[in-house]
Amino acid sequence: MKKYYTIVITLIALGILLFLVQSLWCTPATFWYSVTGNIGCAILIGGMISLFEHIFLNKENEERIRNLFGISLSIKKSGLSNILTNSQDYHYHDLIISSKDFSIVINDGRRWVSNHIDALEQRFNKKGTNTELFLVDPESDFCKALDKKTFVEGLDTPDVKIGQTISLLKSTYEKSNKCGSLKIYYLKNYPTQTLFYADEKVVVTPYQTSSGRAIIPLYEYHYNPSEQSIASHLVEDLERVRNESNCIIDLNG
Repeated sequence: MKKYYTIVITLIALGILLFLVQSLWCTPATFWYSVTGNIGCAILIGGMISLFEHIFLNKENEERIRNLFGISLSIKKSGLSNILTNSQDYHYHDLIISSKDFSIVINDGRRWVSNHIDALEQRFNKKGTNTELFLVDPESDFCKALDKKTFVEGLDTPDVKIGQTISLLKSTYEKSNKCGSLKIYYLKNYPTQTLFYADEKVVVTPYQTSSGRAIIPLYEYHYNPSEQSIASHLVEDLERVRNESNCIIDLNG
C-alpha cells in the first residue's frame, strides 16, 4: 500500500515538475512547449485519477468489510453454529447418545421417535441421563386442527400417532437397562417448531404453514448458560413449558 502511494505521488509531482519546466524554460508556441505541457498534463491527470480511484475503492471495500464484520458479530452473538436447507440431512445420533439432558418438543413425534429408537434405547442404557418428550395433547383443539392440516385418507390421525409414540417409548424403556429417566408431557399450548435441547445445543426445525410435507430447514445453536443468545431464550421458554405442561409418564429405573 505504501509503495502504491509513493508511485502515485511521484507521478503527480512529475506532472507538476513538467509544468514548471514548461513555464520557466520553454518558449510558448514551440514544439517543446507543447510536448512538455501535454506530457505533464497526462501524467498529472493519470496520477490524480489513480489516487481518487484507489481512495474510492478503499472506502467501498472498507464498507463491505464493516458489513461482513457486523454480520459475523451478529451470528456469533446469536449462537448460531449450523444451518441446513433440509433437516433430513441432520444426524441426531451423537446428540441423543452423548447428552446428559435431552428434551424434545414436537407435534406427535411418531416418525422421529421411530427413526431414532435404537439410539434412544442406547440412551436409556446410560446412567444419569434425563429424557423428556413434550407432545401435543390429543384432547386439545390443536390436535383437531393438526388432523385437518395433515389429513391423508387411510393414514393415522395425530391422536393415534401420539399414542403410538408413547407406547413405543415406554416399551423401549422397559426393555432397556432403565438407567436413566424418561418423562412424557402433554403440552398446554401447541408447538410452532420442533425443538431438541441437549447439554450445549438447541436444534430447531420450523413447521411449514401449508398442508402436507415439505423440505424444512434446520438451525443449530450453541448453548452457554452464562451467555445471552437465541439458545438461552429457547431454554428459558422450555422451563416455562415444563411448568405449564401435564406430565403423564414419569419413569425412573
